[in-house]
Amino acid sequence: MVGVELDFSHLRSFLAIVRYGGHHRAADALHLTQPAVSRHIKRLEAQLGQPLFVRRGRGVELTAYGERAAAELGEVLAAHDGAVARLQRGAERPGPFVLGTIENLVDPVLPDLISVVREQIGDQALQLRVDRSLALVERLERGEVDAAIVLDPGNAAGALKLGTVALRWWASPELAAAAQSPPRPFPVVAYDAPCAMRDLALGRLEELGLEPLLTAESPHLSGVQAAVRSGLGYALLAAGGDGMRAITQGPLATTIPARLWLLIAPAHRALAQALRAALWRGTTHRTLAQAA
Repeated sequence: MVGVELDFSHLRSFLAIVRYGGHHRAADALHLTQPAVSRHIKRLEAQLGQPLFVRRGRGVELTAYGERAAAELGEVLAAHDGAVARLQRGAERPGPFVLGTIENLVDPVLPDLISVVREQIGDQALQLRVDRSLALVERLERGEVDAAIVLDPGNAAGALKLGTVALRWWASPELAAAAQSPPRPFPVVAYDAPCAMRDLALGRLEELGLEPLLTAESPHLSGVQAAVRSGLGYALLAAGGDGMRAITQGPLATTIPARLWLLIAPAHRALAQALRAALWRGTTHRTLAQAA
């Protein structure tokens, strides 16, 4: 491994698949073709000498080595991007506007939010940072992101209520069919703690009198989705994925509103109202589409 120099574009493709749950979504987020993303992964696996993903049905999931690589390379890319952002902010030429968001907003409403930000920042470049809520709070405090949409603002000063997103339970087709009479104890797939979405899921189960049994945990959406597709349990998410079914009957059918918070640098506070409107449009259209 000594002397191996990894291409940052390959790292971005790898981590985008981890965050977004598949090659297709990763390609869309990076504005690349799916074959290009696949080539990046093959090249990265060849350099590292180990497979990063295995196929599961129509999706992929991380190998044990891939889990290690995601953690290590995520830190490398974060350090690189943070350094570049700080240096650009000290230069005469303005750096990109960095929008941070939790990964569960990627499918439901992110395109609308990005469109609004582009309208507001004009010719300034836009960069997206997808991460966990508390990591985004820390990035904002370090000046590495200009605005962040999170579920848990922590102790951040000046957090603005942005709106809500509807969460629902998802499962494999077999478990979804059995949801009218939920199993006891109740198998749960969740993000690693600390996580606001995990807390909402466990709190809801307590309200329903269902004893949770944590059957799988992951720091990434792709890991949660892979465990759900494999039939390991139910997960509370903003959107599903291939091989997953929304629970529409029984006590788990009711959606759970999750409050979103906007953390934003003072210079960009004017964005808040436009982002609220975009979030409302995105969540309303999604609700109507699901009801149709």
